[in-house]
Amino acid sequence: MRAVVMRELGAPSVLKIEDIPIPAVQPEEVLVKVGAVGVTYHDVVQRNGTMRRHTELPIILGYEIAGTVERLGERVSHLKVGDRICTKAFHSCGRCRLCRNGMETACERRQPVHGGYAEYAALPEEVCAVIPADMPFEIACMLGPSTGVALNAVRDTGKVRIGETVLVTGASGGVGLPTIEIARSAGATVIALSRSHEKSNSLLEAGAHHVVVAAGGADFSKEVQALTDGKGVDVVIDNVGSRVFTPSFKCLALGGRYVMVGQLVREEISINPAFVFFKRAQILGVGSVRRDQLEDAVKLVASGRVRPKVAGVMPLEDVVKAHEKVEAGMLVGRVVLRP
Repeated sequence: MRAVVMRELGAPSVLKIEDIPIPAVQPEEVLVKVGAVGVTYHDVVQRNGTMRRHTELPIILGYEIAGTVERLGERVSHLKVGDRICTKAFHSCGRCRLCRNGMETACERRQPVHGGYAEYAALPEEVCAVIPADMPFEIACMLGPSTGVALNAVRDTGKVRIGETVLVTGASGGVGLPTIEIARSAGATVIALSRSHEKSNSLLEAGAHHVVVAAGGADFSKEVQALTDGKGVDVVIDNVGSRVFTPSFKCLALGGRYVMVGQLVREEISINPAFVFFKRAQILGVGSVRRDQLEDAVKLVASGRVRPKVAGVMPLEDVVKAHEKVEAGMLVGRVVLRP
């Protein structure tokens, strides 16, 4: 099969197309013919070495996978050949204390999904969820680590309520766009943060009530405070991390919740603990997407309530170009590879 194999860290050019054997299927795995795979910023930071955890070379990147089941391991019990599936980002054991307490994203034995930049991928049955027959793979690949994470951030971690105001950073990305849609459908007023004026119309079309443009680390907190009559936002859903943390935290209202979803660079943040307790703030972490959240994301998209945005569909051979586009940060939505 054709696959994109990464044998060293570095620029997009380290991603090379190779002919390799179709992977063997373990007893609890299924062989999936990949229909589409998302190219995420997580892939970028794995490739360039910013995030080295779980990056054992050589590796085939790609964890936002959608495709068709073609072969079953001997202990597979729920999926069948011909099922169309999408994936979550991590395999969890289902047996440890954390899994039993509903924290499968923090599973003691969790293993990351990868292998999507290829014609076939061997995947644990547990990471797969069945999708409707009429759902395009280009949409379905974004259901878990994009739409599912957004659902986790808004509904289950941020607990966004009717009448609240939500600031979404990294709003034009694969997680940011569904975050806007889900927060608005929850009854919130949504302020989207972008680095570019060119993205404003797309963010408004996605459901944002206001768009704040701040490039180059600018402090946008005064503009957000003005939009909220000086009260600040009830919830920040931060898909960027340290680069925007300080101004985003300034935007938080008394008793607000700061939901951390993404971290794009190695930079650390510094905060005076007094700012946290004087605001009565909660700082919360989103640990990817649980199985039930993935299944709910499938229903949201199938119903048309959330519409994942495909920024472009490219063949596997254009993986270098795809990474260059994602790393430049000028896209709205997700670039998808079609093997």
